[in-house]
Amino acid sequence: MRILFNYTITPVLCAALVIMAVVVVVKQQKIDDLTHRLELVQKTAEARKIMVEEARLLQKAKNMSPVRTVTVTAYNPSTDQCDDDPLIAASMRKVRSGTIAVSRDLFDQGWVFGRKVRIEGLGIFEINDLMNKRFHQRIDIFMWDESRAKEFGRKNIKAALLDI
Repeated sequence: MRILFNYTITPVLCAALVIMAVVVVVKQQKIDDLTHRLELVQKTAEARKIMVEEARLLQKAKNMSPVRTVTVTAYNPSTDQCDDDPLIAASMRKVRSGTIAVSRDLFDQGWVFGRKVRIEGLGIFEINDLMNKRFHQRIDIFMWDESRAKEFGRKNIKAALLDI
């Protein structure tokens, strides 16, 4: 019986162990391969997501032309047209001639403090202030003289955001 065990069963058990070890190694290689593929798919998905977001931003930027027709009005430093301190703009700088306030939708599209805007027929102005939330697609030119501001009225004019 011992001879039978030593010469037949032991080699069969050893062969089975070797086969099982090979199977475990092959399965582990498959797991490693699938893990690697999953990582690649995740990185590819993330890269595609970034590309889609960049394409969306480029499309949005393309649609946001720096030249547009806006309603242009005028304002002067009075508490009924501004807040409690009409001599300080939303940019936290003093109000002055040659500056404008822009509506918040324009501000959100890059028409921010310090940028220059050319208003057709009127000249180049610097963005220094923000208008009330209720206004859209609108620019307010700062004027010291209230009668001049009222005389200016309301006009639909082309305005261009400059890169200077």
